[in-house]
Amino acid sequence: MAKGVRDVIRRAARGSSWSHFMDYASPALFEVMPMRALLAQGKEFVSNGSDGRRYAKVRERIASSLLARGLEVELGAQDNGAKGLVPAEHSEDARRQTGHRILEIYFAQIFAGDETILDLRGDSFSTSEGARLQWRPKAFYVQWQPDFLRGLRDLYAGFYLDQESRFEAGLLQLGLQDSGDTLVSHLGSGDQRSVRFDTSAFHTSFHDTFLACRDRGVALHRNFLALGIYLVCLYDVLESLELEFDVRGAFERTCAR
Repeated sequence: MAKGVRDVIRRAARGSSWSHFMDYASPALFEVMPMRALLAQGKEFVSNGSDGRRYAKVRERIASSLLARGLEVELGAQDNGAKGLVPAEHSEDARRQTGHRILEIYFAQIFAGDETILDLRGDSFSTSEGARLQWRPKAFYVQWQPDFLRGLRDLYAGFYLDQESRFEAGLLQLGLQDSGDTLVSHLGSGDQRSVRFDTSAFHTSFHDTFLACRDRGVALHRNFLALGIYLVCLYDVLESLELEFDVRGAFERTCAR
């Protein structure tokens, strides 16, 4: 069944600007999420990616929200000629600054509005020493469902602001009340001030979370497909920078208000 659902969504995505993003989704998602939810999320991706005018407006709104939060990022239309990030060409300080800025983008999008551009891959970013980070993502975005977004915000805010009751409320809202430790482990243990990103470890922890949900009979919200892809894109680019990052600091700078 899971393979059948995955194949249906892949066929729907074929030829679109976001088709290859399905490779970022954990196979366990297709075992846990109801077919109707998966197809609904896939249909939204197709619709979003096919309307260039609507995406331009989404991009403008997100660019404004990033600027309002003090993020020095130049967000623009996709540039197929850009070579993307090449970490070996930049100093350690430049790579660390780039990674922290991308983390801030990750959190700011979740807390600034109900729309999030999911393409955080290294290919969508470019920069040079001392220059502003440029972000040219593909037209791959989601409009979070209000119930899911409320739970996601409570989860992160409760975790990084050490508000246990809010964290627990977020878990409950997302249907993950027995998966807290596993779910947040992907953003680091300890005080999260020096986190090394490992895509394979993330895949394992997220996969285990979804399998635990399946075993408990939990049907996950459709937006988990978008969140899973968003996180893997984040891991992919930060792992390539080969440094540790202050995740808690990125949250505090953009969202602790």
